[in-house]
Amino acid sequence: MTRRLRGLFLWLLLCAAPAHAANYSVFCSQQSRLSAEQKNRMLLFSDSIRSVLQQSGHDLALVARAGIDLDRFGLRYSHAGISLKQSGNTPWSVRQLYYSCAESRPMLYDQGLAGFMIDQNNSRTPFVSLVFLSGAAERELEHSALDNALALRMLAGTYSADAYAFSTTYQNCNQWLLEMLAHAWGHLPDSGDVRADAQQWLQGQRYQPSRIEVHNPLILLGGMLMPLLHNADHPAQNLRQGVYEVSLPGSLEAFVQHQQPQAARVEMCMNERQIVIHHGWDEIAQGCVAAPADSVLPLS
Repeated sequence: MTRRLRGLFLWLLLCAAPAHAANYSVFCSQQSRLSAEQKNRMLLFSDSIRSVLQQSGHDLALVARAGIDLDRFGLRYSHAGISLKQSGNTPWSVRQLYYSCAESRPMLYDQGLAGFMIDQNNSRTPFVSLVFLSGAAERELEHSALDNALALRMLAGTYSADAYAFSTTYQNCNQWLLEMLAHAWGHLPDSGDVRADAQQWLQGQRYQPSRIEVHNPLILLGGMLMPLLHNADHPAQNLRQGVYEVSLPGSLEAFVQHQQPQAARVEMCMNERQIVIHHGWDEIAQGCVAAPADSVLPLS
């Protein structure tokens, strides 16, 4: 398999949790390849992220990590969750959907911030994005996110890494988060088809999922043959054109920015010399290169 094809298949499995993997498929057998030194560095990075969260004056943040190498597709972030100050696990734990290879099903998982950052497939330069809401938007999402019954009700029974954003047949991690957000901000009922109601609200608010164009038939074939990928929920016209419309952190952040102009974003990364902290909706340059206005924490 070529590097590009393998990379896209890994993108399609962006929500699988390698630290909980069993013998489900070749991808479930992927394990974290971080050395002890790299894990120590990630713990240091996690502490810096936690400090930003604690000093923010907020009770939650939408948090996205760059785990899988998606640079060749113009994407930095693959997986998002909600970091909650009042988490019943530990403060600022990340509530998220992840696919449990061991149990062969999607599950709701509250993961400590350090584990969220360490639980990755590779040793790339780590990036994290934090989006802070304000006022009622934050309170409403916090109330919904801490409602265990609701969070589980919004969880689909069947997982697909490449789930179509406007179908309830399957679900991926970022789609669960968006549907939770829709339920909270749309003041939607707790009964009935909660996922369908959330998707209808998102469409009414003109949410635009990430559009991934695939022009290799092997990828489309993978959607029919691989256990965590499915094509059945995607519109036939999209498949004919090689288009996947999938929820990713980038589309989530764009929607939040449009819905909540007062929301703020902080991006952080760590290279061999320093941790960079950037405020704004633009991205830090590749290689974790600090801009003049960015804050820098030396690693010495």
